[in-house]
Amino acid sequence: MEEPIIVVDKVNAGYEKLQTLFDVSLEIPRGKITVIVGPNGAGKSTLLKTLFGLTKVYSGRITFEGRDITRLPPHERAKLGMAFIFQLNNVFAELTVKENLRLAGHDLPASVLEERIREVFETFPRLRERLDQKAGTMSGGERQMLAMAIGMIRKPKVFLIDEPTAGLAPKLAREVLENVRKLNEQGYTIVLVEQNVKAGLEIGDKGVLVVSGRIAFDGPAAELLARKDLAKMYLGIS
Repeated sequence: MEEPIIVVDKVNAGYEKLQTLFDVSLEIPRGKITVIVGPNGAGKSTLLKTLFGLTKVYSGRITFEGRDITRLPPHERAKLGMAFIFQLNNVFAELTVKENLRLAGHDLPASVLEERIREVFETFPRLRERLDQKAGTMSGGERQMLAMAIGMIRKPKVFLIDEPTAGLAPKLAREVLENVRKLNEQGYTIVLVEQNVKAGLEIGDKGVLVVSGRIAFDGPAAELLARKDLAKMYLGIS
């Protein structure tokens, strides 16, 4: 069995003196979609941010491809191959699609950047149609698509995606999750925090339920979806 790409071992973390994660242990399988779900305020986004170095870790250990990254700042984790897609403000609204993509790869050789932009358009053909449109004038679903495309330019190994469907109409939400699945089909490992529990777990391989800052379930996404006791108690699914 392939080694997990990220391992979280007994991590306690939070924001300065406010602890929000308690004794969290978790393995993220390479090449799969891991979906993190749970009630509001349970610590889902905090867990995702902790993977990227955006919280304070009081104790425990996080490794990425076997390397200890517990104390590594976010920009160093990005260099190792982690990309974080925030729920909001994840594109430059005043720039066009083309400008957003070029900015993401500003330090790449021109030929490499052009090749990666071509790859982006193969995955997200609609962005080619929006090339000269300002990102701020696009729909919420299209902005999420662009945010994923910006991540692709850097060729990360893992995408950490925080609630990409928040505030979107159901049709757009389904489209965004379909785009997450497309990313995974390109070979990217995905860690997804998703408020739309059923739809998120349906595209996921692994499901993680966070309740009050602790892991309440860690296993196959389909199994979590089938657990009526957990679904009713914590996820609002009857």
